[in-house]
Amino acid sequence: MAFELEALVGHLYIAGGRTIKTTPPGSLCEVAPKKAARGREIDTFFVLVIPSGVIAPNTFYEQMALMAAERYFSQTGSVTSALRDVFNTLNNNLFEHNAAGRKHYEASMIIAVLRSQDLYVARAGAATLVLRYSGETKTIPENLTDDDKLFKAPLGVQPIPDIEMSRYPVDEGTRLMLCDANITEITKENITQSLLAAHIEQVLDDLKALVTLQVQMMVVEFVAPDIPVMIPAATGQSTAVLQAEIAAARVKVVQDEAIAKAHEKEIARRNTPQARIKQRLIGGSVSVARSTGHTLTAIGNLTGKLIGTESSPKQARMSATFMMTAVIGLPVVVIAIVMLSWVFNVGQTAFEDCVTNAVAAANTARVIDSNNPAGVLAAWQGTQTIVGDCDELRPDNNDPQLRQIAQEAQSIIDRLNGIDRRNATIIYAFPDADISRLILQGLDIYAFDNTANITYRLTLRDDGMGAAGTHQIISSMAAGSRIESLGVFVGDIISIDFDEQRTQLIALDENGILISCSPRFVSDCDFQRLLGAENWINPTQITMWQGNLYVMDAGSDQLWRYEPISGTNNYASPPTEYFTGSIRYELDNAVDFTIGNTGSTRGAVFILYEDGTMTHHLGGDPIDFAFSGFRDGLELSTASVQSMFLNDDPIDTGFYFVSRPTRTIYETTAAGTFRAAYRVQDETLFERITQVVADAGEGIVYVASGNTILAFNK
Repeated sequence: MAFELEALVGHLYIAGGRTIKTTPPGSLCEVAPKKAARGREIDTFFVLVIPSGVIAPNTFYEQMALMAAERYFSQTGSVTSALRDVFNTLNNNLFEHNAAGRKHYEASMIIAVLRSQDLYVARAGAATLVLRYSGETKTIPENLTDDDKLFKAPLGVQPIPDIEMSRYPVDEGTRLMLCDANITEITKENITQSLLAAHIEQVLDDLKALVTLQVQMMVVEFVAPDIPVMIPAATGQSTAVLQAEIAAARVKVVQDEAIAKAHEKEIARRNTPQARIKQRLIGGSVSVARSTGHTLTAIGNLTGKLIGTESSPKQARMSATFMMTAVIGLPVVVIAIVMLSWVFNVGQTAFEDCVTNAVAAANTARVIDSNNPAGVLAAWQGTQTIVGDCDELRPDNNDPQLRQIAQEAQSIIDRLNGIDRRNATIIYAFPDADISRLILQGLDIYAFDNTANITYRLTLRDDGMGAAGTHQIISSMAAGSRIESLGVFVGDIISIDFDEQRTQLIALDENGILISCSPRFVSDCDFQRLLGAENWINPTQITMWQGNLYVMDAGSDQLWRYEPISGTNNYASPPTEYFTGSIRYELDNAVDFTIGNTGSTRGAVFILYEDGTMTHHLGGDPIDFAFSGFRDGLELSTASVQSMFLNDDPIDTGFYFVSRPTRTIYETTAAGTFRAAYRVQDETLFERITQVVADAGEGIVYVASGNTILAFNK
């Protein structure tokens, strides 16, 4: 897809006067995803969610940013109407949450949308915009020192949000800043001067020097697509594809900055008075010894001549040797004293100072009363931050003391937060894939690649912790495949599932073509066209149960149920509606659904929503359901969830939920009671998690993350 302008994006996150080496938690830049609503294909979406009132966990702001982007790209109509819908929806969710008497949450938010050469801006609360275009610097509000116009009511405070909207023309070279109200401590003249820097990295460096205490900021520069970029920048794709590249670039930038900082600190250390004294002592000791030795030898000889006791040649040599030893030894002793002082007190390097601080912080954390878990948690989190600073000074360091402290801190933080940390094994990586669906059948894993719109089969080793060979493409379940019997091509596939009753793998495309294949002979497939598919609006997921096919249509807020002719797999009749009563459910934020097969879940429909809530139905009627047992701050309602898996095995029945922003797999009982929250030692492996399945018999959990399938033991 061609874009008239592309965006280079940078972030600045300062808290307590310290630069945080991550993007602000509510900051997001997103281009139109593959299945964006009509009219949204060329839009680029920028959002910054800013804390207001009581500070919530970071995941709260990350979730709001993700929900804002997904809501926008799912809406049709004008840009302004879609933006207004985003603000109204998020405000309504927060306001209802606060009105229910639960923890009070609120937030400021600013959104910018680039369409062609127009920039649409909407904000609520104390969020600001600075735009440098055509030689002018414009701000929202126009006067940043006018508190009445700057500090509007944040989202979640009143039933109807106070939204301010604007529209600006932009062109190549335009720069903009989305930021919180702390930008007002910088004068407009200094902001303008910073925005005129040579490149976006220099802009961020200049602004960093002007901020004294804290700020959250996104800086954007618009460039022509064909202009080469001299700084690391991701190209215009959906963030679902870019996560791995961004993570790698982020690590490289952090390492480069750490090396540069260490070099600067070493130079500064060498210029201290102690360092200069030490260098002068070392550099001058030999010359001083030599000149002094020669001088004292000559004086000794002259004195001997005057008093008649001139040394013999042998004595002279011994005397000269003694004097040279004494004279050279004197500065050497002085240097040794200086060096010992340097080692024990004066001349420690920045890294050594950092290690000392980390040890002191760990010792402090260890003596805090365990009856004060909040204090223990805060102390170990502070220790963890100091260890991170040390790692920045020496990215390649393997200091055993630091590593022990880091492991101890992580272990205690995980225990207090209810996190089970696991070592993940990489099972297989599919080339250039984005796996969005996993199905486990015995030793076979079926994976649907949402990028290529194709389905793979991978066979596992007997121990389940590795691949037995390479993957196999199921060509009949790939978009663009020709179906000769129907005279059509397979369209974009909605999803895949497994028909337990007939032991068949199935896939459904957006045009209502149902594909059923033998799991062992995947070239042996049947095809049929479902009736009523033309009435679907936005089908997002499918599930098989007892031979019936269920299609979740978020556009019509309905589950369509297809029932086969008795004794066959022929779906010859139009679908029936699952929800037929007076109660209707809005499915536009539903991300997954499943139907139970055993025990108390048999025949029950569970629908999962992105905000971490789930509804329970039987025969279309609602059944009470609520999650329980989650620790404070770990509730699903504080995380954005993307998918779920219902394990029907009688020995381990329960749910697994995927939360990409928190890089966590949650496990509950079938009744919703918390069991565990799993994270892996190397959290970058979970940066793009989308799906989870579990083998109850072997106690293995399989996770799809980007193009990779990983596994860990429960």
